[in-house]
Amino acid sequence: MAKGLDLYKAFIDGLVERKDGVLRKWILEKGYPNTDENKKINELLTVLSEEQKNVVVKMVLDARVGGIHDTLAYINEKMDCDDLVMIQEGETFPYDYFSSMNYDFIARCEGDEWPE
Repeated sequence: MAKGLDLYKAFIDGLVERKDGVLRKWILEKGYPNTDENKKINELLTVLSEEQKNVVVKMVLDARVGGIHDTLAYINEKMDCDDLVMIQEGETFPYDYFSSMNYDFIARCEGDEWPE
């Protein structure tokens, strides 16, 4: 189980590392990529103050973290009810070893260490 547990931790920590993505940079710096579909977004960003942009960043990142959380909650539900199994490198991820996947994700986002 040790390898499976290490892979599980790396999976959750990988999601934590990716939770911010590029959106903060796009909103606070250069804007979204210059495409027709992003034109209105970029026009809005140019009229926002720095403080307003920071509010938008918080809203967008909260939504992103919420989406990851909800996806992990759904995966956990499928494990509970439909015998879903996650396997990497031939190793099965431990199921609810610490808590749920979504709880472990949020705890790691908040800076908690992995339990012993």
